[in-house]
Amino acid sequence: MALTQIVNDGLGASLTATSEGGAVTTSVQQGLAKAWADYEGSTNTIEDSFNISSVDDDSTGVFDYNYTSNMNSNNYAVSCSSTDQTYCGADAKSEVLSSQVEILTHNSTPTPKDRNYNAVTIHGDLA
Repeated sequence: MALTQIVNDGLGASLTATSEGGAVTTSVQQGLAKAWADYEGSTNTIEDSFNISSVDDDSTGVFDYNYTSNMNSNNYAVSCSSTDQTYCGADAKSEVLSSQVEILTHNSTPTPKDRNYNAVTIHGDLA
């Protein structure tokens, strides 16, 4: 992709990229992750992150990822992964908030479990 356009629309600059063949364009801002974290669940340590201010260890396998800069609304995409064939995801739509998201990690039983490696990525609009 090649950067083809920078537009200042009064709300800030927007970037548009065009595909190699020129048939498709995409907004660079919309395609970027707005927050992500590499989190060590067993020691409650953020190994690395972007736009994550802290992680609260609510209980075994239940973690609140708090944003440095809030999302625009409660409507955004959350994806995560964890070690050892663990399932993870947002607890419920009611736990996807503009200021944080609650993530659960558990095995196939499903029994909540703290895992060594947890990765969370957030896509959506910032406030």
